[in-house]
Amino acid sequence: METAAENVVLVESLRAAVPLHMMQLGSHSPEELVRIAGESATVVGSQGDVLQFRSTKRGQTAKAFNALARGLAAGALLARGGATFAGLHWCTVPHCPGPDAEHPEPTHGETHA
Repeated sequence: METAAENVVLVESLRAAVPLHMMQLGSHSPEELVRIAGESATVVGSQGDVLQFRSTKRGQTAKAFNALARGLAAGALLARGGATFAGLHWCTVPHCPGPDAEHPEPTHGETHA
């Protein structure tokens, strides 16, 4: 069974999609980001299997992928240390090497210069 980190299409798609979602969500309040993360977790939790075993229903795989990317983006903006998944790391610190690096306190969805 292939892990998420071994799924090249998933990893490379997330590498592009999560930063785009972070830009889109950057002006949202922490409360909105928590709501978005929760909604995303619900979709991934109930339909995430289609990321591994594509759905026969048109749009279901895309819906689950977008929920995963959007949820990771919300987490990256909210959590000190960002979000890490499938060997990738996203946070508000440019060129951050990973979750164990020095991180300032989150700034309500804004990225650090």
